[in-house]
Amino acid sequence: MISLQIKPRGRPIKKLPSTIELDLATATAESLYTRLSAYTGLSRDRLRLTKGSDGSVVTAKRESGKDVMVEELGLRDGSTVFVKDLGPQVAWRTVFVIEYLGPLFIHPLLLYVVRPYVYSPSLEPGQELPPPTQTQTLLCALVVLHFLKREYETFFIHRFSGGTMPFRYIFRNSAHYWVLSGVNLAYSLYTPAASPAASWWPAALNADNNPAVVYSMVALWVFAQISNFKTHLTLRNLRPANSTKRQIPKGYGFDSVTCPNYSFEVLSWVCVWVLSGGNWAASLFILTGTSVMFLWAQKKEKRYRKEFGSAYKKKRNVMIPGIL
Repeated sequence: MISLQIKPRGRPIKKLPSTIELDLATATAESLYTRLSAYTGLSRDRLRLTKGSDGSVVTAKRESGKDVMVEELGLRDGSTVFVKDLGPQVAWRTVFVIEYLGPLFIHPLLLYVVRPYVYSPSLEPGQELPPPTQTQTLLCALVVLHFLKREYETFFIHRFSGGTMPFRYIFRNSAHYWVLSGVNLAYSLYTPAASPAASWWPAALNADNNPAVVYSMVALWVFAQISNFKTHLTLRNLRPANSTKRQIPKGYGFDSVTCPNYSFEVLSWVCVWVLSGGNWAASLFILTGTSVMFLWAQKKEKRYRKEFGSAYKKKRNVMIPGIL
C-alpha cells in the first residue's frame, strides 16, 4: 500500500481528501480518477490529475485503450497529485449533434413554416408572397441532406480522441452553424425576391434559368458528399474502438493533401454557392469555414510531421492541391 498526497490545483474542491491509499500492485490510474470522483461528487470527466513531481497529466489509458497502472506513472509513497476541477463538461459527440441540429431544422422551418411571417412585412401593400422557387427548394434539400449526413457520421462513424469539452464552449461552437449556416444563410436563400443570386452573378449561370448548372452542380455535390464520407471512413478505421491510437492516413485523397475530408466539404458548399448565384450569405459561410478548416489542416500537418517523423510523407498542400 502507498499513500498519495492529494492537493487542489487552483480553486478549492469540496470533500477532496488530503490523502488516498492505493495498492500499488493492483491500482490503475482510472481507479484513482474514479475514487476521487466518488469523494468529491464531481464527474470523472471534470477532473484532471497532474503529478507534483513534473506537472505531467496522469494518463488513465494507453493508446491501445488498456489501463495504465499507478506504478507505471512513477508515483510512490508520499508522492503528490494535484487535482483540478475543469468545470461542467459535455461529450464531444453531444456537441456535434447540437451544432448540426441548428441548420437541420432552421432551413425547412423558414422555407415551409414561418416564411410568410418573416418576409411578408417587407412586401409592398397588396403584394402576395410568391411560393419558393425550384432552386430554393433544391438548396433547402441539399442543406438538410448535408447535415443529416453529418448527424449520421456523428453517431455511427466518428471516433473521438477526447471524451469531453467544457460545457460553455458549446455556445461558441454552435454559433458558427446556428447563425452562419442556419439563420443567416436560410434568411438570405429563401428571400421572396426573384432569385437569391448576387447582382453581379452572370445571368447565364443562374440556376433558375439554366438546367445544365443545376444538373452539374447536383452531380458534383453528390460526388463531394460521397468522397467526404469515404475519407471519414478512412479516418475511423485508423483508430480502433476505445483507443486513442494515431496512425498515418493514406489512400483516397490523403496521398495528395493532408485533409481531403476538408477539401470535399468545401467542394460541396461551393456547389451550393453556385446554385445560389454567389449569394452573399453562402459566400460568408464558405470563406469562414474554409479559413477555419485551413488552420486546422495546417496544425494536423505539423502534428503528423512531428509525431511520425520520416515515416510520414510531407504534403505541400493541406487542403486543395496546388492552392492551399
